[in-house]
Amino acid sequence: MVHIKSWSGDSVSRLAYRHSHSRRDTVAGAAEVLQNVSSFKGGAMPAKSAAQGRPREHDDLFRQVAESETFQSAPTMRALLCYLWEHQGEEVSEYAIGTEALGRSADFDPKLDSTARVHIARLRTKLKGFYEQAGETFPLRLTLPVGRHELQWTYQAPQTSLVDRFNGIPRSWLWTAGGIQAALLMACAILAIQNRMLRASAPVTPAPLPRFWQSFLMPGKATAIVVPSPTYFFWPSHQIYVRDLAISQFGDWKQSSFLSDTAGRWGPPELAQIYVGAMEMTAGVRLLQYLEKDARQDVRMTESRRFAADSFAAQNTIFLGMPRTAGYLKDMLEKTNFYIEHVSPDLVRNRNPGPGEPAEFQEVSYSADRRLAPAIIVLLPPRPEHTRMLLLLGRNLTSLTSMLVSLEGLRAIQDLCAKVGSPDAWEMVIQAEIYRDTVLKTTPVACRPIPSSFWN
Repeated sequence: MVHIKSWSGDSVSRLAYRHSHSRRDTVAGAAEVLQNVSSFKGGAMPAKSAAQGRPREHDDLFRQVAESETFQSAPTMRALLCYLWEHQGEEVSEYAIGTEALGRSADFDPKLDSTARVHIARLRTKLKGFYEQAGETFPLRLTLPVGRHELQWTYQAPQTSLVDRFNGIPRSWLWTAGGIQAALLMACAILAIQNRMLRASAPVTPAPLPRFWQSFLMPGKATAIVVPSPTYFFWPSHQIYVRDLAISQFGDWKQSSFLSDTAGRWGPPELAQIYVGAMEMTAGVRLLQYLEKDARQDVRMTESRRFAADSFAAQNTIFLGMPRTAGYLKDMLEKTNFYIEHVSPDLVRNRNPGPGEPAEFQEVSYSADRRLAPAIIVLLPPRPEHTRMLLLLGRNLTSLTSMLVSLEGLRAIQDLCAKVGSPDAWEMVIQAEIYRDTVLKTTPVACRPIPSSFWN
């Protein structure tokens, strides 16, 4: 238990009549206080009033502080400390400290002379130095709060060591208790090992799939992730590859004035699909890892040039791309309400705006590195073959996959779908805040149900 007390000293009215003291008298007074402290032990000192309230059982500890090396070398500080200790429970003024503890004359004026305050500050420093040497185990703690001259103390009873606690217990009992404790520890260790083995052998109950993936992954069907292979036009005689972002189908190259002019000089181009974009590959790999680990699906990833257009009937299919890289989706996208008009800057059109819906969703550039870009997610109705298709369309596909592999993103999609009746099939516009190629935030902004007659 910790006891806390504080003292101040005599008032000016009580001490004004007292004579001044010399420095020698001050030091002698401190010695007299210590002599009085040492003369009364075990409660033998005459009792003081309740206002004074100092427990005399701590006098021995105070003597250790006052006679320490810290205060032996500073007799004035020692005298001031003893004075404050002796006058505990009394109201001590700066005048009393100056005239009685520090030996100033009777005309001492604390308002003009800061002697008392200066010495109180020095005493505070001395006490700090003493406890730095004595350590935290010294039970009597003396302090002088900043801005005051009242000595405060706390007493913390010394902690009894385990050795002292057990000294009175018969040794045979200790050996018996130790043996029982060892046996219990061994039994606990055996039970812990058995419990771990049982957990390891027990079948792991998989976490339920989010609602979105439950509706998309038709049971008993594998899943294919198709990443686009951009279309390039190649002139072998000149070893030149050309990509026109407005042309997604190779057979439409004559619609490009640049390609037509080049063909007039060098002859018709050849088709070249030589790589997969890094953004599309990153998005595809992220979906692949999620479906393999969390959805525990039989899933594979392939390029659009290696994916037969009629193979989506045999499996669930996720298509990633943009209009210029996903020409095989042209017929499907002509039936949707939302479509990408163009990219760089990105623009999504709304064929039939509903109440409060905008007719278009435009890219907003905040700076050269930061932008707000629209994209589209399309969950088509189940096919007659009991497979489904998911279309992810946009320039930054990681903005779409980041929503589909996070609980927060899937919850946002589900909340927006609920506002239009939670349809089984739908199309949705999302806006992504992007810093360079890093997706900072994605927000669904518009949703439209897709009727089950989509495939008719």
